[in-house]
Amino acid sequence: MKQYEVKNVPRYFEPHVNDCFANAYATVLSYMGNNPNFILTDYLNFMYDEQTEHIGINFFFRATPTVEFSEEELNSSLELAYLPATSMFNKTSPIDEVTDKDKVQINMYIHEDQDIAFTRLKERIDENKPVIVAVDLFYMHFHRAYQREHGLHAIIVTGYDEEKRTLKIIDKYKLSSSDFDGEISMDEMSQSRLSECPLNNPMVGEYKREIRNLWMEIDIDPDFKMNVERIYSIILESCKRMKGQREVLGHECGLNRMEAFRKDLLLKKESFMDRKLDERETYLFKTYYNSAFKSISRSRMRFKVFLEESNLAEKEDLGEVLEQLENALKRWDICANLSLKLGIKKSIKLVDDIVRQLSSIIDIEGEIINKLTDISLTRDLVTVSKNIKDQEM
Repeated sequence: MKQYEVKNVPRYFEPHVNDCFANAYATVLSYMGNNPNFILTDYLNFMYDEQTEHIGINFFFRATPTVEFSEEELNSSLELAYLPATSMFNKTSPIDEVTDKDKVQINMYIHEDQDIAFTRLKERIDENKPVIVAVDLFYMHFHRAYQREHGLHAIIVTGYDEEKRTLKIIDKYKLSSSDFDGEISMDEMSQSRLSECPLNNPMVGEYKREIRNLWMEIDIDPDFKMNVERIYSIILESCKRMKGQREVLGHECGLNRMEAFRKDLLLKKESFMDRKLDERETYLFKTYYNSAFKSISRSRMRFKVFLEESNLAEKEDLGEVLEQLENALKRWDICANLSLKLGIKKSIKLVDDIVRQLSSIIDIEGEIINKLTDISLTRDLVTVSKNIKDQEM
């Protein structure tokens, strides 16, 4: 019988992280000596699809029946991380190799064999590498969802004890009422990791999301480091997406999509005037939009923190941009609260309040992008001038 524990793993939580998976990634990145506020910064953006009514940042917030994603889907958001497509773990193939040494690599593995998944978990922990695993909260005894509702969730495993048949885990994503740091039985974990995770919502109906022992491994090349060029790359790509100069996953995005969404909300209001909201429409505002708007607000906060901690804070006049980002994220939070209130009270006139907030957000974020574009262009001109001088010497 064997036991081992990775020591000094931080109990990380920041309210601006994207979700429980990002909070788990941030925990491991912090343990590895890297700043999550850089690596997990996604591009400033907005997406909207009239057909599905889905909105998002750099991918659509949507219910999905799978934990498997393509390389393109997994790499739509982060400049400094690379995620290969979700794959079946193969214990005989080369592992722990970083494909792109300029990026943090996050491998997502699945395997139906519980023994193989557990063996791999122990191998990583024996190497002092915490492992991120996906679980169904329905089987997590410490969570309020226990035996009440199913939900995919990410936790960090830091140790194991084969004699006691327990695992040591950390779950500090407090936005979903997760605040656990302790031991859990291997049987409880096994049941949770192989759950079919049955789910249901009025937008898509009943579906299952089989977890299939999904786990994530993070590896970083020893020479990886942040630099000013990468900071500017995040800013420049954000500007292009918000201006509609980039498609993401085959979809238009940016400020024009935000305006299209605003106009469609007004059309919805007209259709609601002579009738009550049905179950799907109530869910759309009370749950879907409420949650999506909160996520967008957190993305603006992440971008603000990223700019504050970057070298640009010393080189560029970012005071106005930071103030505007703060203003924008507060308005996204107001939209979230209004959507929740609308869904509960079914007060159609609240659509007007949401639309007014969106109009202000479009103006504010348009100004942010103009300012950041000016900064990026100045940077490009300086780089071009330097290159010309170097060639003339």
